[in-house]
Amino acid sequence: MRVLLIPGVLDNLQIEMKLTDQEFAEFVGVSRSQLWRAKLPPHDKRFSLGQDFIAKILNAFSSHTFEDIFFLDQVSHECDREKPA
Repeated sequence: MRVLLIPGVLDNLQIEMKLTDQEFAEFVGVSRSQLWRAKLPPHDKRFSLGQDFIAKILNAFSSHTFEDIFFLDQVSHECDREKPA
């Protein structure tokens, strides 16, 4: 399993606060490039959502729960699939 952002949640928080990407990144305590990588679609090879980023988001938005911002995605691996008979 891996942790992913609920689509649009960070953008909505940023819009509500009326902050630019740079200002929002500074508010959260991450770099603008780290914020950019986290907002990419999960299938993009540049996507990155580390534990440090997750912790900083949850700390910055303490009134929100993990489930308000993130979800767990089941990662499928080729070796986990049943082989056809």
